[in-house]
Amino acid sequence: MSWLASLPHQIPFRAASAATRVDEKTIEGVYVCTVNDLMTSNVMAVEAMAQLGGGLAFSASPEHAFLTGIDRCEVDRAIEAGDVIRFVVTLDADFGGTFRFSGRGMVDGVEVIRGRFYLAKLSS
Repeated sequence: MSWLASLPHQIPFRAASAATRVDEKTIEGVYVCTVNDLMTSNVMAVEAMAQLGGGLAFSASPEHAFLTGIDRCEVDRAIEAGDVIRFVVTLDADFGGTFRFSGRGMVDGVEVIRGRFYLAKLSS
């Protein structure tokens, strides 16, 4: 997706490495945990979900957003080097520039992370 390269986050903080828009409210994507990510792997997994949400909300727009909140985020097991987390992120609500998403991530088909998060559009 072209929006992935336009994210303000670049490597090493661009966590989402691939994405496919399913429909207007759902996007699927991937985060690959490397040895360099081990100390921050849970944070990077949440960041990947937020980046995918941003791609869903802003793929057709030059606008960007801030991650403004994380709610009910749970990690069931440590995310390890070599894990490929496949995410499904859904837009739950749009409050006029503030967006609420829910996401979940699976490793080998087993859910390992889930949570809700909020993005707020940058003011012009």
